[in-house]
Amino acid sequence: MTRRLSRAAAALGALGLAAACGGADAAVPPAEFYAGETIEFVVPYEPGGGYDLYARDIAPYLAKCTKSKVRVLNEPGAGGLLATSQTAVAKPDGLRVEIVNTIGVVSAQVGRVEGLNFDLADFSWLARLSTEPNIVVVAADSRFKTFDDMLRSKEPVKFVSTGPGANDYINPPLLSKIYDFPAEVITGFSGSGEARTAILRGDADAQVMPLNTALSGIRAGLMRPVLVIGETDDKHMAGVASAAGITPRTPQQQAILRSLLDLTETSRTVAAPPHLDKGRLEYLRQAFKCALTDPGLVRSGAEQQRPVSYLSGEDTRNLVVKVLNADPAFQTVVRANS
Repeated sequence: MTRRLSRAAAALGALGLAAACGGADAAVPPAEFYAGETIEFVVPYEPGGGYDLYARDIAPYLAKCTKSKVRVLNEPGAGGLLATSQTAVAKPDGLRVEIVNTIGVVSAQVGRVEGLNFDLADFSWLARLSTEPNIVVVAADSRFKTFDDMLRSKEPVKFVSTGPGANDYINPPLLSKIYDFPAEVITGFSGSGEARTAILRGDADAQVMPLNTALSGIRAGLMRPVLVIGETDDKHMAGVASAAGITPRTPQQQAILRSLLDLTETSRTVAAPPHLDKGRLEYLRQAFKCALTDPGLVRSGAEQQRPVSYLSGEDTRNLVVKVLNADPAFQTVVRANS
């Protein structure tokens, strides 16, 4: 018993020392604290994907704006939720930031996915990096020439999906509820490429994907867009039906649509762990503003089809909280399909 109490006392003493050190650290001016330090920029997926490329594009600009070193760290797992769970419990010292698939993690929280250990409202939101609409695409030779054709379908429209937590998983049941047409989601694909192949060979009908992901197939003439969920002025979307322009039949459906459009607006964001010191929170928010509005990053992002659409940390937090508290009908659909 004495030995156990000694261990407990030692552990509590270590925690007290760490807290004291953290308090001392917090007294250091943020600019002085970050100079020469290493910020871990966490990506919740494997290297090579869109989120990873965005982080690697931004890292040198963030390093310049903070006078620190920025190391991109990939932490894949659980559809992006593993890294976010780690961020939720990480030390709030401002040296870990994460690029977040906000649509996925918000949907997971609203859907009450089993095992989640976080509340996104508690995170230290730093900025939105980009926003882009989702696009419903079909094969070029599909029987669905327009979104109206889907709305008139008597049989379920077969949507492919890479699995729970992805845009292509939660959007189809929401669209089905909003516009009163039958839909079925088919999963089990190893990735978006395999899912797309199922559409092209006629095993399924449609997929929901981010605009920039869809553009290569659209330009190649392999796929055709039939619906835009969100806002864009891309020339390839000219004449394509917009969800915002199709008024649902009932007030409840209209409320679900508004929440879906708000969710789409969250897109890719950056967050730090909860309880970050206010001085460092504001410093990091300004650092990301500095990085994301740098003309060099904006120009290269546009050239590489990774456009930057900056939103302040405070506005990003407000948008996330708004979707977390979305219309009950929207939450019901998300929970039923999580």
